[in-house]
Amino acid sequence: MLSYLRTRATSSGFLGGSRVWMAIGFVVWTIKFFQWLTRPSTEVIYREPLGAGRSITIRHGETPPTKRQQKKIDKRAKADARQAKADARKNRKVDAKAQKQSKQHEPIPSAA
Repeated sequence: MLSYLRTRATSSGFLGGSRVWMAIGFVVWTIKFFQWLTRPSTEVIYREPLGAGRSITIRHGETPPTKRQQKKIDKRAKADARQAKADARKNRKVDAKAQKQSKQHEPIPSAA
């Protein structure tokens, strides 16, 4: 919206002579100027002069997964969670069965 108003103010106001558009242009250019003043400053991470024949590669972090890749990741995580839950249930049954068998084979204390 500001870019439209800036363009219109430049063409109709400053070049066309319309005082209303000049006023709008002044306000819009003032807003743009203060946005420029308050922009976040960049931080220098590493600085070294490059020698002859040397090059530099600038990389960003990994790209976020596409929707298809994200669905695949979510599906795999859901399947893993389902499998872990089934394994935990199976382990509980095996533990309960082992505990029951150990109680059955426990020696009866004799009264001497």
